[in-house]
Amino acid sequence: MRPANLLLLCAASGLLSTPPRRLCRRTAARRNAASTAAPSDRSAFRIASAASVAAWSACAVTALSKHPTLMLPAAHARLSILQALTPLPLLMASFEAAPEDRTIALGLAAASAWLCAAVLLAPHFTATAAARASGLAHMAHSAAITYPAPLRVAAATAHAGAALLCGSAYASAAPTTKRGAPSRLWLAVACAFGGWALIAAAAPFPLATLPTMLGRRLSRAFGAFSLLYAAAALALATAENDVLRRGVARGATAQWVAVAAKLVVERACLREFYPAAFSRPVASLGALATFAMALLLGARTPRRAG
Repeated sequence: MRPANLLLLCAASGLLSTPPRRLCRRTAARRNAASTAAPSDRSAFRIASAASVAAWSACAVTALSKHPTLMLPAAHARLSILQALTPLPLLMASFEAAPEDRTIALGLAAASAWLCAAVLLAPHFTATAAARASGLAHMAHSAAITYPAPLRVAAATAHAGAALLCGSAYASAAPTTKRGAPSRLWLAVACAFGGWALIAAAAPFPLATLPTMLGRRLSRAFGAFSLLYAAAALALATAENDVLRRGVARGATAQWVAVAAKLVVERACLREFYPAAFSRPVASLGALATFAMALLLGARTPRRAG
């Protein structure tokens, strides 16, 4: 008997030895596993996204609703909260893109760990070492922020869970496929936001209040979003992602809307309310330029091949 015929007989006998019902069950099980694996992962990221958004929003409202030492108008508090919430479009887009992009997964894991530390170690993140510049004396003597215990536990749990989820996604995912040469403009934006993240982590006040002018109550915590902006720009420099690009554009747009609202509503007392920004005019202009570049690149429609 020829070898080819012998192989065909062996294959046929193997199929006949398996009952039809069992064979159908195995096939159906494989199809179900393949179809439910991705949705379950997406569901976990959606839950983490909602929890992170809620945690950051609650912390922003708690920290910025009332200044610990100064009597400020209610409009100023509302505008500060509005500006603190500007990165939420980027945060949600990052959670949507993280299952398919290792760069975003790693950046989101690092940003979530940063936010968790900012909640648990809030007094250290908000305390001011020194503020020697004229007009900034209130920053040197302000009391540090401490979140209520229920909020501290809930927010830290949300951010820690997001960090673990994104970290595991980064470790288990295959390397992201890169297409073409990296975009120098996106790389420049990534470097700029990376610099702002470094400033938020290590620079003294008042410089650490940039790039958002949120004051010492939330500026160091906002550094996590500067890091996330940097990760998103780095991912977009090597691979196109419409969801992530729109998230960057919407976050930068929201930032500019908040800045414009402050310029209009508080135009008569800008120097009084934002002495830190006016004490560092070059850095403040650089911060606005960084968000402007992110907005322009994010809003630009990419060219499709073919």
